[in-house]
Amino acid sequence: MSTPINPRLAELRRQFGLRLRDIREGQGLSQERLGELADVDRKTINRIENGMYSPRLDNVFQIADALDIPIRELFTSSPVSRRSRR
Repeated sequence: MSTPINPRLAELRRQFGLRLRDIREGQGLSQERLGELADVDRKTINRIENGMYSPRLDNVFQIADALDIPIRELFTSSPVSRRSRR
């Protein structure tokens, strides 16, 4: 049986996932394409965006690189570049 997640951590995961989705969609990328660029499974991107999964630090680095943004952009709510990368 799994241990319930701390509500604060659940909320932080949710916020991170929403931020990732906003950036990804702002760049015109599908979950599948971001997964390809970041060498991460599409299901992993989906789980992160839905707050169901806490990504490994290495995944965060890969995702930031794939989005061509500084890592800190994934943890802020400021506007980001809206470049299209199809």
